[in-house]
Amino acid sequence: LRNQASQMSYFNPEAYATDDAMKISRLHCVRDGWEDGMLSFMQSGGFKPKERVAQISVPSLILWGRQDGILEKEFASKFVETMEDAELQWVEECGHVPHLEQPEAVARYIMDFLSSDKLRPNEDEKANSPANILDGILNFLN
Repeated sequence: LRNQASQMSYFNPEAYATDDAMKISRLHCVRDGWEDGMLSFMQSGGFKPKERVAQISVPSLILWGRQDGILEKEFASKFVETMEDAELQWVEECGHVPHLEQPEAVARYIMDFLSSDKLRPNEDEKANSPANILDGILNFLN
């Protein structure tokens, strides 16, 4: 099952779905508390981003691998539609893990986003200053 997921995760599975990658992908499973945590997660109904994503009100960049074999492309659009201020950037020749398959492109997209006018408040937008944006992200994660 893990091997199949690994094959689906990458645009170029020959380069990234290696034996070492399989071993690394299991490391979290051997940590203390993993079984209890997984049981709790499953009993809770699992990951429900729909309930939380709409609460994100800060400018956000959605990076999505164009050839993601794990999550359907429609999910990317749903994130953008659900979030108050999000933009979608497709990462070409890339599967589910853009930061591994296309690190230079991902870094460029992030730097472009962080240096964009979207994150530079004018005088009327002091409430959306970078400090307040960071506070909003940290509050969401807590």
